[in-house]
Amino acid sequence: MAIKAGAYAAERLPGPRVTRALEIVPPALVWLAITSPLWASVLVPDLLGLFLAVFSAYWLWKSVQFATCVVIGSWRLQRAQKRDWAGQAAALPGYDEAQHLVLLPTYGESQEILADTLHRLAMQTFPLDRVSVVLAFEERDPQARARAHFLTERFAPLFRDLLVTYHPDVAGEVKGKSSNLAWAARQAEAELVNAGRLDPDTLLVTVFDADSRIHPQYLAALSHDALGHPDGWLHVFQPAILFYANHWRLPALLRAVNSVYSLYELSRMVPSYRLVTQSTYSLSWKAARDVGFWDVDVIPEDSHMFFKVLFHFGGPVRVRPIFLPVYADAAEGPTLRRTVVNQYQQIRRWSWGVSDVPYLVASAARATNLPWYSRVARVAWYLEDHLVWPSHWFILTFGGVAMALINPHYARSGMGVWQTNLTATLVAISFPCLVVVLLADWRLRPRHPEGEDFIDVLWSWAAFFFLPLTSLPLSTLPSLDAHTRLLFGRYLEYRVTEKMPARVRFRDEESGRPQDGSPGFEPSHQRGPYALGGTPAVTDSVLGSVRDLR
Repeated sequence: MAIKAGAYAAERLPGPRVTRALEIVPPALVWLAITSPLWASVLVPDLLGLFLAVFSAYWLWKSVQFATCVVIGSWRLQRAQKRDWAGQAAALPGYDEAQHLVLLPTYGESQEILADTLHRLAMQTFPLDRVSVVLAFEERDPQARARAHFLTERFAPLFRDLLVTYHPDVAGEVKGKSSNLAWAARQAEAELVNAGRLDPDTLLVTVFDADSRIHPQYLAALSHDALGHPDGWLHVFQPAILFYANHWRLPALLRAVNSVYSLYELSRMVPSYRLVTQSTYSLSWKAARDVGFWDVDVIPEDSHMFFKVLFHFGGPVRVRPIFLPVYADAAEGPTLRRTVVNQYQQIRRWSWGVSDVPYLVASAARATNLPWYSRVARVAWYLEDHLVWPSHWFILTFGGVAMALINPHYARSGMGVWQTNLTATLVAISFPCLVVVLLADWRLRPRHPEGEDFIDVLWSWAAFFFLPLTSLPLSTLPSLDAHTRLLFGRYLEYRVTEKMPARVRFRDEESGRPQDGSPGFEPSHQRGPYALGGTPAVTDSVLGSVRDLR
């Protein structure tokens, strides 16, 4: 299928003054909102009370939506894992020509983590002789070549191609995943596509993180969804990113925080009309190439790439969810302190997506190949997520308290009492949604490798009720940190999240699909790292089994 570009070029940003103004607006609105109880309690207490009541109603609606979408997403996740994606994809025209290219950028991650990721990829139900891999290292990584040798020696025989690239430091580039992907994609274009090894017209590319433990049926499901839709080659595909791979190694309080992030990732896939890519995603090679591959001067490469494709090609482009899990590591470190620091830095980096607002606004303004309301909605949804994230905790927690302390006369008035009671009632009504989330997490999270006793279960569930406390340092403050840095022009540098090796395996690996309807993943030996010398045995067994299947 030939792709026709729309009347749009997304490469140019507005002038530096306009760009800087657009950078300032979101964090300024955040600080205006979180400080409003201090100044509005004196200046406009009636409007502040109305704002707190309206925001509480909004929060109730978001909580109900979250809980509902978690339930729907969990059901779809279970159902998708039971489908025979390979068989259904094989019945579609073009399946025998479909090819896959996996881009795996890495910097500093251990060979054990990368081996585990490649191990999961080698378990795909899609034919591996049509799967190619690019291991995209950074040239400044002193261990890159040793890791490359280790991994190519063990995994190159499994795939059609295994290309290793080394991204050099280039002036003007932001060091990080996006610039590495841009380099890797151009190397793949030169050495695999132009050399005739891969057909660009039938090639789908999937971007991994270093710890993306992909479901065995993902490439088959991706093939099915891309081939089964007339505009499939213009779509971007998003699996469910679940931070459960190292779940039982984390302290209970951190497990609860990361469970919420996992369930949020699942819930946001249900209203797919506003879905934006994150972490691990797929698109056609033609689409990626026609927009000039990944930009080298951004940190939030995942959402940025989707918007590049959307504003370049226009209406047919959308993100389509694939309800298959990709298990990733929650931020972790060798000590509790390092784990907390890594968690903070990871959330700050995620929230740095707000820095893409100038690009999004300017791109939407010029995208005449999209209806105006679609462009406005995209900007509004993106802004909504990034404005609520760092501000909601302060508004819900301190709003009413500040009013009572700063302006007790108004707080005791009839209108003040009515607004306070309404706000408290709306927040209280949202509490049952937490119970739904807790039950969904209990259903989806991996089984404890040593079995859970009563204390484990009790403490794991109790940790959710501490979320109003733990979410402040581990979610709200890192997000506010990112906004404040952007407000004052202290631009964030890309920082790779520290990973700790952990052996993990899918349930029923032989068939690649769970038989009991349970999540297709199970941790093994999660309390310790890989045994020294253990990885070759794992990969050799995979190599042998794949050869036997062939």
